[in-house]
Amino acid sequence: MNGRTLLACWSLLAFGATPSSMAAVREYTLEIDQRLINLTGRPVPAMTLNGSIPGPVLRFQEGDTARIHVRNNMPVETSIHWHGFLLPNEMDGVPYVTYPPIAPHTTFTYEFPIRQKGTYWYHSHTMLQEQSGLYGGIVIAGRDEDIDESADHVLVLSDWTDRNPHDVLRTLKRGSEWFSIEKKGAQSILGAATMGMTGAYFQRELQRMPPMDISDVAYDRFLANGRPEMEIEAKGGTTVRLRVIDGSAGTFFYLEYAGGPMTIVSADGQDVVPIEEKRILIGVAETYDVLLQAPTHGAYEFRATSQDGSGAASVWIGKGERHPADTVPHPNLYHAMGEVKLSQIFALTPAGAMGMPDKKVNAGEFDKPGSMMNMEMGDMGAMDEPMSHAGQHGSRMQMDHARMPPKPASSRPSVLLKDDIASAPSHAMDGMGPERPWPLYDQLRSPQSSALSSTQPVREIRLTLDGDMERYVWKINNKTLSESDAIHIRKGEVVRFILINRTMMHHPMHLHGHFFRVVNKQGDHSPLKHTVDVPPMTTTVIEFDADEFGDWFFHCHILYHMEAGMARVVHYESFTPSPDVQRVRSKLYHDPLYAWVDADILSNMTQGTAYLTNSNYVLSGQWEAGWERVEKTEWEGIGTIDRLINRFTRLFVGVDTMGESTKEDETRAVAGLAYLLPLNIHSRSWVDEDGGARFILEKEFMLTPRIALDGETEYDTHDKWEGRSGLHYLLAKNASLLAQWHSDYGWGGGAEVRF
Repeated sequence: MNGRTLLACWSLLAFGATPSSMAAVREYTLEIDQRLINLTGRPVPAMTLNGSIPGPVLRFQEGDTARIHVRNNMPVETSIHWHGFLLPNEMDGVPYVTYPPIAPHTTFTYEFPIRQKGTYWYHSHTMLQEQSGLYGGIVIAGRDEDIDESADHVLVLSDWTDRNPHDVLRTLKRGSEWFSIEKKGAQSILGAATMGMTGAYFQRELQRMPPMDISDVAYDRFLANGRPEMEIEAKGGTTVRLRVIDGSAGTFFYLEYAGGPMTIVSADGQDVVPIEEKRILIGVAETYDVLLQAPTHGAYEFRATSQDGSGAASVWIGKGERHPADTVPHPNLYHAMGEVKLSQIFALTPAGAMGMPDKKVNAGEFDKPGSMMNMEMGDMGAMDEPMSHAGQHGSRMQMDHARMPPKPASSRPSVLLKDDIASAPSHAMDGMGPERPWPLYDQLRSPQSSALSSTQPVREIRLTLDGDMERYVWKINNKTLSESDAIHIRKGEVVRFILINRTMMHHPMHLHGHFFRVVNKQGDHSPLKHTVDVPPMTTTVIEFDADEFGDWFFHCHILYHMEAGMARVVHYESFTPSPDVQRVRSKLYHDPLYAWVDADILSNMTQGTAYLTNSNYVLSGQWEAGWERVEKTEWEGIGTIDRLINRFTRLFVGVDTMGESTKEDETRAVAGLAYLLPLNIHSRSWVDEDGGARFILEKEFMLTPRIALDGETEYDTHDKWEGRSGLHYLLAKNASLLAQWHSDYGWGGGAEVRF
């Protein structure tokens, strides 16, 4: 064999151009850069993979070895995570969990065996970089599969904002409703009255809940393979396979094809018994493979509509006259709140948390879509901590290249609390019925049994998904990642997560390095997934075999929820991270500070508050200064540090300093309680070192999305009554016009600015 022949053989091995019967090393290089991208008519900073958004599609064959060189050409650190892959822990690509991040101007090489087939994707797991463009698709052919790429297409869906993602998160942290206003989804009293939903509006207020929203961010574009619109050529009458990947930062999509129903053949890379659907809701980070019939004449639209109705991406299949897909109705958020009953909001916490005995129920108890946990919204009352049960009825899933032929298995009861389960309308939160479907998990059926054997112990862990929308803090078991411990499991046992969503938002929960079975009415054929949506105020149960030793990330895949705290590390007992990881692990638990100022500048006075806050503490400085008609200037400054107990309650200490031009300043130490009352009335009360006390009530009424009436009344044992009332008109994200009456300073007008 001459040198040229040897070189050719090595090239075949290195780059994967080998017959499927031969294992190959398939090698790629990904270059990560910062550059300007124009998707909306103006260039803005973005991040690219090999010069594009999304990055290139990576293709492998089951049984190959992947070797991927990631070159970081940016001045900031980065990472790449292989979403849905079964791989060695150190190759998972999560900074501070499995490896240190890829430093600026360095290269990291990932190498791991391909143990599965199907549709997957990759993305940055560093801060908010995914939102800036670092994601791409992956296709893995089966061992003996030959994919015809002319009829097999990868479709990476994503959302795009021209804003800096860090500014997006800061805006959310401030409790701003600006994104809802931009999307024309903000709620108001007049809006509720117009739709005949005033009762539902005030019922929400009575329940101390913020206005409901489906998506947090107002996106500028929704993209399919990096474009708002694209075309796919297809031979008329043939079957086209679309490998649909929701690679967005925060958007669920409704999928619909104008040419007829879609046949779902795979979910999260795992084969399912084919089912036909007209409209599908795909969650963030999920994948679905669907089969379509290409039109013989014309172009038919495959449309991905954002769940909040604010936009869509279009893929036209075929050529000629265009035939659009049906329009998804816009959500009625007022109606959605009308479906939430007081008994659901103020119910007891799950029975197990109250010390009640366990009751066994079959997995069939979850047959009803959207099964509802008895719950307390927004951290009310006692919080249930993770609970473990080691039992004799265990199980173990055998992973065989992700198709998972099971060991001999038998159905076994789920150790769950029957009192925790109640039925709920599966579309209640959208208020639109079957035209706005929720995830179709109950219809997904694994072709092979996914049942768990009865030979391994079971560890059952309850995980509540909690949130404070006003402060934009998201938690698991009422703790953010920065204040939490790992979820401890043991190799060789079956782990069952009971995921209890106590918020009004969807949470797509992703477990790294594993597939789990989503317990549904298919019983022993429950589908296997790596990401599962837990809809608002529902319970979802997943189970997996603890056979992938290491530390693995588990988190909500809405990027801003994860970054705001909804994440955990799943830790196998006896696993020790590498010394390099141990040195940087503390950085995983960062709890960044956010600062902003709200300032009113009026003709008769000025007032405002400066904030510095993280997940559990708020340092604030409040001022008020005005002048009376008799040439006398008065002012007051209040500085406090608040410790959040839950969404409704804060304890605080601080100082109150008052002064005026005609006498000396007075300073008192104060300590008190802030509490959110029904109707979303903010109360604040304190006692001071002189034995005095102050009581404050404040309420804002949103008359229209841009016009708000707010008022405050205050009683102080030293200075008696004080009050104010004002009308705000929102001009822009950071500016409002303001007219206000104050009991001490009379009428005034001016502006409110936020920075």
